[in-house]
Amino acid sequence: MRNLTLRYGVTQFTYWAASSGAMAFATTYLLTKNVPAGTVGLVLALAGLLSCLTQPLLAALADRAERCILPQMLLAMSVFCCVCFAAQFIPSLPLALLTILYAAAIWCSDAILPLLSALSVACNDAGYRVNFGAARGVAAAASALSMIAVGFLIARLGLVWMLAFLLAARAACAVSLCTYPRLQKPRTAHTDASCSVGQFFARYPRYCVSLLGVAFLGMFHCMTENYLIAIVTPLGGDSSTVGTALFISSLVAGPVIFFFSRIRSRLSDAAILKLAGVSFLVKAVGFLLARSLGAIYALELLQLTSYGLLAPAQVYYASSMVRAADMVKGQAFITAFYALGCAAGNFAGGQLLGYGVRAILLAGIAMAAAGTLILFCTVQKPEKSTEEARDADPAAAP
Repeated sequence: MRNLTLRYGVTQFTYWAASSGAMAFATTYLLTKNVPAGTVGLVLALAGLLSCLTQPLLAALADRAERCILPQMLLAMSVFCCVCFAAQFIPSLPLALLTILYAAAIWCSDAILPLLSALSVACNDAGYRVNFGAARGVAAAASALSMIAVGFLIARLGLVWMLAFLLAARAACAVSLCTYPRLQKPRTAHTDASCSVGQFFARYPRYCVSLLGVAFLGMFHCMTENYLIAIVTPLGGDSSTVGTALFISSLVAGPVIFFFSRIRSRLSDAAILKLAGVSFLVKAVGFLLARSLGAIYALELLQLTSYGLLAPAQVYYASSMVRAADMVKGQAFITAFYALGCAAGNFAGGQLLGYGVRAILLAGIAMAAAGTLILFCTVQKPEKSTEEARDADPAAAP
């Protein structure tokens, strides 16, 4: 069996290097270009919302194609991102068009994320070997390195070099996508008709309810990360404290994602998702009870069993709970629900901040509890006797 893990890892690395840097410094870039702050917030919010709405539509297109077109779709949209970044170098480009094109690059990048996850499953179904956990672990490192690199480039060399870095990373991603072999869909994907986006909810009601659990966990995770400064300030912390805390969380999550295939060989996807939910809930309660910055740092270690398990487990769970013909939609919906949860969490945090930090922390407990309860009630082991609930390991262990 041919191993495509290295190739897929390069695609993941370059994708996240471009995406993380572009998103993390989007506000900095646009404000420096004299885009009004209100406009920046609006266009970035619209880009996020549009990506959530287009993810299922792109997935439906991929599922209904006679052959696997995921590499081609990812390549086309990566080239589009390159065009959007390259246009930023045009001196006479109107400010409005500059803003729209940069936001379009972010929309496009977010919209293809479930397609990128589905590519690992498609390679596995086509008879190739891909270790998704290892590739996604490398991508986590790429994300951290990208933010450090882009921050350095902006501070020392200017915005032009930031754009050059993002363009180069996205172009490298496009080049890597040109190297994939022709992928064949499994026989069940041809004999079993793909359902529409609307029919998906009727075909997989239990799975769709479980997506609400993922969304609630996303609400808690994004709200507490983005408003961590408000949590640590009463304890004597500042922005450097936030940086240290987020560095700890990134440091411990990466290895777990990298070696996830070994964890999965011992625990079912359902058990892993439940463990992730409990870890989020413990972290939420811990934030409320924390009385020192040391306690906050200790709680960030729970990223090991919370997001570190949730990120890869949701990919595996989606691939095992939907039919082969609906595989890409399964990935798209779980990604979209998590993204919508993040957006809702960010909005809720902004509204609750006026009522004090305690309101944010109590809401966080409610979100984590709701997400964990839903996962415990809905996630289940797939029926291994059916092709629809195949025990597909999109990240076969090395």
